[in-house]
Amino acid sequence: MEKIQKTAIVTGASQGIGAGAVQGFLQRGYRVVANSRNIIQGNPFAESPDLALVDGDIGDPRTAAKIADTAVTRFGLIDALVNNAGIYFT
Repeated sequence: MEKIQKTAIVTGASQGIGAGAVQGFLQRGYRVVANSRNIIQGNPFAESPDLALVDGDIGDPRTAAKIADTAVTRFGLIDALVNNAGIYFT
């Protein structure tokens, strides 16, 4: 029987806890869609066929739709969501 690979979405993934979550999922054999405002330009991750990067503000419904569409189109399903994006008020 073929093992089905799971897919996780991680928001706020460019640094800190989010980046750690992405690395943890990848190390455990997950496919990951990682999001932050500028994750493609500042990509902190090694290239992997199991990793998709999506730029954008998760507060924008279009970004959320693009993340979900990327997960389903590229990996077929969504198994986990780590909603790690935060807002900093000065």
